[in-house]
Amino acid sequence: MRRRSSPALLVGVGALSVALAGVIAVERADRRAARAAEEAGLRTVVEALLPRASELLESPSGGADLELRRLTATMAVRATLITVDGRVHADSWTPPGLLGRLGNQLARPEVAAARRSGVGVARRRSEATGRRTTYVALVVGPVEHPLGFLRVAGEEPPPSWPWGGIGMALVVAVVAGWLAGSWTDRHHAAVARRLAAWSDLPPTSELEAIAADADRRFRATRDALSSEVEATRAALERVAEGVVLLDREGVVRFANPAAVHLMGSTLTAGRPLIEAVRAPEVLAAVEEVLASGETRHTGLAGPGDAEIVVRVCALDHPVLAAVVVLHDVREERQLERARRALVADLAHELRTPLTVLSGLAEELGEAGTHAEMTATLGRQVRRLRTFAEELEELARIESGQLALHPEALDVDTVARHVIAELRPTAERAGVALAVEGAPVRLSADPVRVAQVLTNLVDNGIRYNRAGGRVTVRTARTEGGVRIDVEDDGIGIPPGEVGLVFQRFYRVRRPSAGEGGSGLGLAIVKHLIRALGGTVNLASREGEGTTVTLLFPAGDRPS
Repeated sequence: MRRRSSPALLVGVGALSVALAGVIAVERADRRAARAAEEAGLRTVVEALLPRASELLESPSGGADLELRRLTATMAVRATLITVDGRVHADSWTPPGLLGRLGNQLARPEVAAARRSGVGVARRRSEATGRRTTYVALVVGPVEHPLGFLRVAGEEPPPSWPWGGIGMALVVAVVAGWLAGSWTDRHHAAVARRLAAWSDLPPTSELEAIAADADRRFRATRDALSSEVEATRAALERVAEGVVLLDREGVVRFANPAAVHLMGSTLTAGRPLIEAVRAPEVLAAVEEVLASGETRHTGLAGPGDAEIVVRVCALDHPVLAAVVVLHDVREERQLERARRALVADLAHELRTPLTVLSGLAEELGEAGTHAEMTATLGRQVRRLRTFAEELEELARIESGQLALHPEALDVDTVARHVIAELRPTAERAGVALAVEGAPVRLSADPVRVAQVLTNLVDNGIRYNRAGGRVTVRTARTEGGVRIDVEDDGIGIPPGEVGLVFQRFYRVRRPSAGEGGSGLGLAIVKHLIRALGGTVNLASREGEGTTVTLLFPAGDRPS
């Protein structure tokens, strides 16, 4: 690869320029310091001569001139006494006979300044000597009624060139140019090797050729990425959910048409979200996500009767920091309300035929006709009645019509009552029941808590094996009360664990008999939610199931 000398030359010239600028700056700083020192010295001299100035102004010009020469004989300064009308009364460097040639001094900058404020300083070329001179003038007497002016002047030394600094600058420039040349050659080779990975040209090729080939590849990659971005943008513009992308400052970088429709036309790219949206709940969620990097959910009312669910998530991206997803759940809510009405109506309509069938089964039983068929009919009627009651109970819970009567209760006592009621059923199945844990108090509806525990313990008995065990454990946690219902039964297949709380869902158990209606755990979930708690289920097929109930803190143990 050919050596490039121009960078080294540029660095050398630059280093020389910087060094010379530094030398000149230092020289100017020294000159300013010398001028300041000289000005301070002249101020000292003129202040020392000032007490005699009024006396000399009143004496004849010749005598004042001699005395002024005597006072400044040992000083390398020129002293001048000026009358209030601007005439030179005495001057330590000018004979008395030539004073008239000096002209009127009132127009001199230092004298004019002293006339205004009492002191004046000026720096100019002297008309008498032609050299740069510093002048300091003081008013004699009060400023309001001056008697005259006293001025001293000192010549500045002729400027000298800093040849030592200039020579050092040249040395620095030469060394810098040599180092720059070496550094440039080494790094040009390194850059060529790096770019060679993006180019088919060998590393020994000209750097410009390698860079041009790599640039072509970069541009092709950029165009491909741009195409993907445009495709993503087009897809986001067609989705029904609103999508808003924000940067770390909360500025909108992208908003699809659905988001604009749900949140207003002011939602435009490049505008801060706080200026485009007037929804405090959304702004608060975005602020929390930008601060914590977590996920937040909220909701708001949209245009018309829209019901919008908002999900704000953090993004791991160099530019984008959060995404806001808006979903109009109006139709889903309407369908849910229709489904609940259907469930309630179905439960209600089942009562009449079940009453008729129940009466028929009783009459057949009393008549002794077809005993086996009558028993089957009675069993199926009871099963349908249980199904209708559970269906009606679930509809009542989901519609918010369930009346709760909370009171302070001992969870351990409620659990023992449930175990006592279900013990005969467990003994017939060969399953042992137990309650563990200390007494724990909770503020809740005791009937509903007992209903939940009865359902869970009954499931533990039903889906167990002979010799199995169901245990209810109660404990107080840091956040409230915890109840675990654990069995060592047949368990639930991994793929079905997440579905068991859905209404009408029944785990496929070829050897488990008829099973339930598929509403028990759905009722448990909704009851626990109504009681202000949460429910979680963990299970391993062939090893057993544990259902955990968590309630917020209630009354402390007595």
